Amino acid sequence: MSERYSFIDAQRDTRNTDGSLRYTVKLMCAWLAVSTSGFYEWATRPTSPSARWRAELGDVIEAIFAEFDGTYGYRRIH
Repeated sequence: MSERYSFIDAQRDTRNTDGSLRYTVKLMCAWLAVSTSGFYEWATRPTSPSARWRAELGDVIEAIFAEFDGTYGYRRIH
């Protein structure tokens, strides 16, 4: 379910050439067969501790990768 919600969240600010919103949240929720209230509850939910840890770990991995000019693969970074 969260994949659908994250897709809606990513597309929510998509605009037409005239600047108007391309799709409404209500319409996207109907297309993906999810409730709008469920989407808004998901969107306002605080970040979980494991998600925060994964984001911090991703920053460390990116720093290591940049430090070695992108030559280290996943095995060496691990």
